[in-house]
Amino acid sequence: MSQRHYPGETLGIIGSSVASALLAQSAGKLGYRVASLVTHPDNPVRQFASWQTVVDQYDEQALKFFGGRIDVVTAEVGLLNNLDLQLLESLTDLALSENLMAMTTDRLIEKAFLDRNKFLVAPFSLITNRRDLEEAVEIIGFPAILKTTQRHVSDAQDHLMIYGPEDFPDAEAKLERGACLLEAWIPSEKVASVTIVRNERGERLTYPVFEKLALDDDIVQVRYPANIHPVVEGEMIRISESIADLVGLSGAITVNFLITSASVVYVAGVSTGLSQEAMFTIGSTSLSHFEASVRAIMGLPLPELRISTKAAIAYPLSILDLEAVMTQLMLRTDWGFALFNSTGASELHLTGQVIVTGDSIESCERQVEITNLLAK
Repeated sequence: MSQRHYPGETLGIIGSSVASALLAQSAGKLGYRVASLVTHPDNPVRQFASWQTVVDQYDEQALKFFGGRIDVVTAEVGLLNNLDLQLLESLTDLALSENLMAMTTDRLIEKAFLDRNKFLVAPFSLITNRRDLEEAVEIIGFPAILKTTQRHVSDAQDHLMIYGPEDFPDAEAKLERGACLLEAWIPSEKVASVTIVRNERGERLTYPVFEKLALDDDIVQVRYPANIHPVVEGEMIRISESIADLVGLSGAITVNFLITSASVVYVAGVSTGLSQEAMFTIGSTSLSHFEASVRAIMGLPLPELRISTKAAIAYPLSILDLEAVMTQLMLRTDWGFALFNSTGASELHLTGQVIVTGDSIESCERQVEITNLLAK
């Protein structure tokens, strides 16, 4: 159950992503101490943490040690199972409701929750063996997507497309590692998301709908405003705010949507905690998603959210020319820069994003072209 925490108390962060580094940085700005639990010594969180513990794995011993030394804890999705979260809840303040604890670790529970509350999701079925699979595809049809139900297992992100019976042997191999969720494949025209931050008082910030474009090598580019009909945007926001209230959110969620050519809106999933895609809020809004998340987790009030720019595109640093980025960093006050250097790495080994802002998406793209920002 979420509590209120005052500056000087310690926020524990489990995970080593850039998003966690941004959360740690934001917590420090608000006067909180930051404790970090990671499995790799070279990570971007380290430079913003009051202390950091490196462990081989997030086991019971590590979680007990960490949970007993902090005032509130948050963890990246996919690192812990439900029992781990329950252990942390017994040791410290875990800003997750019972519904969110289950949804953040189990895809089946997430889907069932959304379906039970009348949100449109792709048809789905629990699969434990080949017979389940054969029966499910008779209803769901081909193609379909097979996903592990548990988000903390090693292959949780390795989804398998089932195009026909010829893919059943691969599916059986995946099922040997644990129960899976079979989802119908929805042919979508657009992929978009809404990020909501809410505190225990019920105060809520709704960030602009952002569109996600898939680039090469599993890289995602985020754009605002999304090229989506206003009525559809309104429905996405209504759904996201309803979910946040239903789960008793204290912190942040990002609700992901699939939008068909007929403007039918499917809820593709709910990601609890930090969203790396929401980095576009740095430089484009009055309060970044990360600072807002700290305020919500610690029980602070949430100020009014203002949109600072008409358009923004977030470019992953991995596709940019570093020299051009450094040039613009020295010249620009209107763009957002989220740049991180892991402790122990060379000074030019940076990760993060550059958020290009402008009056329109076309204006942002012209700026990128003029500044030769993209790597050749």
